[in-house]
Amino acid sequence: METKKVLTRENLPTNELLDSVEKVFKGVKLTYTEAYYLDYEVDEETGDINRNKKVKHYTKNQVNRNLKALKNAYHIAKGAVNPIDIINFRKKYKISASTFSIILGFSKNTISNIENNGITSLPSGRLIKMCLNNKKIIQHYIQLCDAIDDHKKAELSNRLLEESM
Repeated sequence: METKKVLTRENLPTNELLDSVEKVFKGVKLTYTEAYYLDYEVDEETGDINRNKKVKHYTKNQVNRNLKALKNAYHIAKGAVNPIDIINFRKKYKISASTFSIILGFSKNTISNIENNGITSLPSGRLIKMCLNNKKIIQHYIQLCDAIDDHKKAELSNRLLEESM
């Protein structure tokens, strides 16, 4: 993945930096990754720039991404699935994101969106986690799914069963 860059006050490109951050949110201590740039410290009252000290600076895009990361960390702490666990599960059993979404009863791209942007709701995240932790639930949902033909149902069920043995 290409590193994002912005221009410094000297018109030189600078790299986006990532840092592990600990915060308390709604009474829960969370750790997540935050994106930022370094920029010179500015006195908010006088506008003076301290070129001897750099501090974290956030673009609007980074603020939005960091808020999503915080929300996602909170959902995970409250029992939702971690998006990386979905990715690993799907890779292990060779299930596409769209097929997995359909099996669980979500819209076609929901799992892909969760993997890329984080959990959107706590109930969805908890449901997915229960399914990943209990393959019998997924096998049951596969059999109930009208959008998948019988051949594909058998193929998916066999993949889930083979790994269990």
